[in-house]
Formats: sequence, C-alpha cells, structure tokens
Amino acid sequence: MLNKLYIVMVALVAAFSLSAQSVDDILNNYFENTGGLENWHNLKSTRTEATMSMGGMEFQGIIFAKFPNKQRVEVDVQGQKIIQSYDGETAWWINPFASGPEAQPMPDEMAEDMKKQEFENPFINYREKESKVELLGEELVEGTETFKVRLTKKDGSEETYFFDKEYFIPVMIQSLITSGQAQGQMTEIYFSDYQEVEGLMMPFFLETKVGGQSVQKITIKKIEVNVNMEDSFFDFPKK
Repeated sequence: MLNKLYIVMVALVAAFSLSAQSVDDILNNYFENTGGLENWHNLKSTRTEATMSMGGMEFQGIIFAKFPNKQRVEVDVQGQKIIQSYDGETAWWINPFASGPEAQPMPDEMAEDMKKQEFENPFINYREKESKVELLGEELVEGTETFKVRLTKKDGSEETYFFDKEYFIPVMIQSLITSGQAQGQMTEIYFSDYQEVEGLMMPFFLETKVGGQSVQKITIKKIEVNVNMEDSFFDFPKK
C-alpha cells in the first residue's frame, strides 16, 4: 500500500514539474520569438497611434504608456477630445460628452477597471509580482493551434492566453467581465498583424469580442518605444 502511494506521489510531482517546465518553455519561446527578454526588460514606454472602430463609429486616438503602471488615452470624437489617464494611483478623465470640459475623477467602476490593468507585459518577472501561470492544454482558436495558458494575478484575477503553437505569439486573451452591464460574460481580445518595432514584435490589429460579438477593433498606425514622458503628464491636472 505504501509503495503504491509513493508511486502515485512521485507521478504527481513529475506531472506538476512537467507542467511547470512546459509553461516556462512556452514563455521562454514567446520572449525569444518576439525580440528577446532583455529587449522587453528595456521597454520603458510606448506611444501608439491608432484608429478605433466601435458602435459603427471610427475614432483616432493616441495611447501613452509608461511602465509599469501609467497610461493615458486621448481620443478625438466629433471634434472633441476625450482623455482617460491613470498615474499609478488616481484615475481621471476629461469627457465633454459626460462630465464637461474639466478634469474629473473617473467613475468608480471605470477607475477600478483601469487600476486592475497591467500595462507592462504581465509575464515579465511574473513570480516577483506573485502571479502564477499554468498550462491548461491545447485549443484551436479560429483555425490556429494554440497552447492555453492561465495567468492568475496577485489579486486573484485571471486571464487566459492562447499562444500560437508554431510562433509562440499570443493570438487571443480571454477573461471574465466582473462588473458593468456585461458582467458574467467572457471578453476575448484577438491579436494579429504582428510587426517589428525596434526589435520587438507587436500586434498591429486588435479585435475585442464580448459574448462572441465584436464590440471594438483597433488598427495600429504607429508605435514609438522608449519615448520620454514625464510622470506629471499622467497626473490629475492642477487648477
């Protein structure tokens, strides 16, 4: 009996070790195939120009990100500029269509969603961030064979990444919506049209689906990396 139990325990340990090794292999290949881990470590900021399509309308926008936790989005809508920003602690916005031309604290629900976002690549130093990764198996995503990897962050939130088995690049991220009108539904972000930017491979087309329905498309026009950005650029404007 004890011998059988020992064999089972050894098998379980081996299985867990194999799973951990496999998922690390996937991540190592991902970093290697998209520019190298050192280049990702050296990525400090990005400035992205994009066209966004949503609800039958098209907008031009710029996304500023300073890693690890600052982001500012500026979108032109019908001649008006909407700004959403997060400085690492405070989320604020200027929305002429909702709260007028002055900067205001972002509504609680939106602010919480922004605070949960991770603007830096979540797999960089994921152990130091107290995140966990797990290989769930393989799955076909719109005709592409993928490895299915679950990322569980320190706060307990989960995202599932689908890595192309041939190129080890993410083709889709899946997560559960936890607030708002779509609460309880799955959101999926699809990535395609990967292009090289200063030695890093980045997707230039993103499509978001909720409950299987397309709700937003983003076509990247230009990405600049390691652009100088002052911290104050993301701060709530002083009057």
